[in-house]
Amino acid sequence: MKHKWIVWLTAAVLAVLSVTAAAAAVNFTEEPTGGDTVYIAGNPDAYPIEYYDAEAKEYRGMLPALYRRISEESGIDFTYVSAGRADQQERLAKNLQVEIVSAHRKGAVPGLKNETVLYRSGGDELCVGFTAIASDELVKTVGSALRTAPSDEIWRLSAENAAEPPGRFPHYLLFIIGGLLLVIAVLAVWLLKKRKNEQRLRENKLSDPLTGIGNLQYFERGYQDIARSPSCTRCYIAYIGIDTKRVIQYADQAVSEEIQRCAASEIAAAADDSGFCARVSDGRFALAFTAPDEQTAWEKLEALLERLNRIDSDVMIRYHLRFAAGVFRLGASPVSCKQAMLNARHGFYRARELHQPYAVCDAKLLRREEYVHSLKEKLWKAIDEREFKLYIQYIFDGRGETACGGEALSRWESPENGVIYPGEYIEMLETADMIDELDLYILSECCRTLSAWRGTEKQNLWLSCNMTRITLSDDAFLERFCKVTEAYDFDHGKLVLEITEDALADNSEQIVRNIERCKQMGYRIALDDFGNGYSSVRDLDDYPIDIIKIDRDIILGSRSDRGKRLLIGIVGLAHFLGIEALCEGVEIEQERAAAREAECDYIQGYLLAHPAPADEKSTDRGVVFA
Repeated sequence: MKHKWIVWLTAAVLAVLSVTAAAAAVNFTEEPTGGDTVYIAGNPDAYPIEYYDAEAKEYRGMLPALYRRISEESGIDFTYVSAGRADQQERLAKNLQVEIVSAHRKGAVPGLKNETVLYRSGGDELCVGFTAIASDELVKTVGSALRTAPSDEIWRLSAENAAEPPGRFPHYLLFIIGGLLLVIAVLAVWLLKKRKNEQRLRENKLSDPLTGIGNLQYFERGYQDIARSPSCTRCYIAYIGIDTKRVIQYADQAVSEEIQRCAASEIAAAADDSGFCARVSDGRFALAFTAPDEQTAWEKLEALLERLNRIDSDVMIRYHLRFAAGVFRLGASPVSCKQAMLNARHGFYRARELHQPYAVCDAKLLRREEYVHSLKEKLWKAIDEREFKLYIQYIFDGRGETACGGEALSRWESPENGVIYPGEYIEMLETADMIDELDLYILSECCRTLSAWRGTEKQNLWLSCNMTRITLSDDAFLERFCKVTEAYDFDHGKLVLEITEDALADNSEQIVRNIERCKQMGYRIALDDFGNGYSSVRDLDDYPIDIIKIDRDIILGSRSDRGKRLLIGIVGLAHFLGIEALCEGVEIEQERAAAREAECDYIQGYLLAHPAPADEKSTDRGVVFA
């Protein structure tokens, strides 16, 4: 082996990996003779790591010192096969006469296992390997010693175990040079490793592990730069998302993650060189991009959403799950990153509310959000002070002549803002996790009303009370429900629990159990908005439904012959299953006539009665009660 500096550097590194050599015997023999020893096929010309001293007829160098230490610590006896200056490693390994093939170039000796690389130089790798007869314990013991790295005796071991062979360059000069190079190499490796670790740490803190794009912290850093840029007035912040809860509900977590990875790829491509993007939470992404004008910005966002909604996912196609976005344009005096993200998020929720691909957060929307925020602060006070009032819209028989029931509705009669309709506060209550408080409050009002109707002209009326999915999925629902209903004296059959379709689509076992338990207690169950939502015909058989409320869109469609046949078919199917049918949203005579022709059991709509406060007597004028 040539005297290159890398040889000494390698020797020094191996000394770091070795332990102190004590006076432990390593034997030598010309040919293996058996016995309780581990045979080693050495490299006669791997100076100073391992070489054959012809005068002493034994192997010397770093590796023999290492084997002595292993022998002392483990009790394993080692014997070098000293066959002279000729390299016999391949022959000894092929004949399985040795357990260890010591210093050799990787791949030079076939059939070895667990080769441990000692050092690399160019394309060469110097290794220690084991033959098939080596035990697992031996492989583990020797391999561990090769990978261990104490360094306090490096200089002494180098001097003691790298004696100068005859005719070679004075080893002490190589030793000095190797030592200096070792210091330089170790320092260089340490600095390189330190730099890589720091870079990896920075990347890990700023990278989203699921998608590989940036995370929220990364986006915030990028925003600081763009906010200081002269081009910030041409910058737009988009908040993009999909309902991952529904994805997981219809498929599983793996599908949700795959959709998000595909989306991240598309959004990163849309960011191009002038923008940046991040995954800021589950199913939610933020994108900063520039455009010369608003029209170009909207077109760019529309094109991105079109690509996102073409992601090849069965669950997205089957269940019509789509990405939506909100977008906010930075002004000459840009707001903080948190505020910009919040504004874009306002647009996102507005787009979902309006079933649009995206919505722009402008001054009008911000004023609306301020109004909504002020309402949220008043919600708890409104419930505590009973500002929510019970309204009733009467439900009539199939001919639309006699009132036989009613639907319980709510209105917020705010002292500051007047009458506020459910569309403005139901979502706020859900967001604030307060919707169950309103549900149970209206339930209590229904029970009180049914109790008050006893012995009056309305004693035969029934009331339907809406129960949201959130309320029904609560583990404590039955306990709270019974606490409310047991406080009043009324016929359980007069109270109908009106279940929204999304509650059944949720398919929560808890919801099903709660519905079935209410049914067992004598309460009736109605399914709202049937025919234009999540439910299917199968739901009519799967759940204990007494009444279906046919969606207004079906009634509107009944103005055509085909639509009329659809309405007749739905009502006929319900009757065949022993379920009553109610047509809601009837507003003109033509629609009432269609409901009559379809033989609906009940009719509800503005044509017959508007919602009115439950305690107002004037609204009963002209109403005939069953």
